[in-house]
Amino acid sequence: MSLYKEARMLAKSGKKLSRIVRDLGIQVLYVPFQKIKGLALSLGKNKMIIIDDGLPEAEQEFVCGHELGHFLLHASTNFLFILHNTFYYSKHEYQANYFSCVLQLGERAEEYGSQISEAAATNNLQRLTQLVWELQDREDDIP
Repeated sequence: MSLYKEARMLAKSGKKLSRIVRDLGIQVLYVPFQKIKGLALSLGKNKMIIIDDGLPEAEQEFVCGHELGHFLLHASTNFLFILHNTFYYSKHEYQANYFSCVLQLGERAEEYGSQISEAAATNNLQRLTQLVWELQDREDDIP
């Protein structure tokens, strides 16, 4: 079974990411961060995704998917999604990046696995959101 099967299943639902997160009982908050892009936080039974409200909408969407990935892939730990000014990049961050791409691209993600893998490894939010946008746009052009 693929590590990202859950992302593909959620993508197939056709629901917007905000609805998927809400249906999973996770609250999304938007706050002004300076360096942090997003945060997955569990306080007892309460789960929250906190996103920088200064990010463009596409980046907020990606960060939301990334943080959801942490909840589903790394349920026992809280993680910060810090893209700049950090000296630590883990396998968990790569997995959450990949999860967010698959969540947004669905079944199409398999076709572009190497491109997604390469972008996920960079941990560059702008590059990741641009890749997702380009691949979604490419799919929309097919008659």
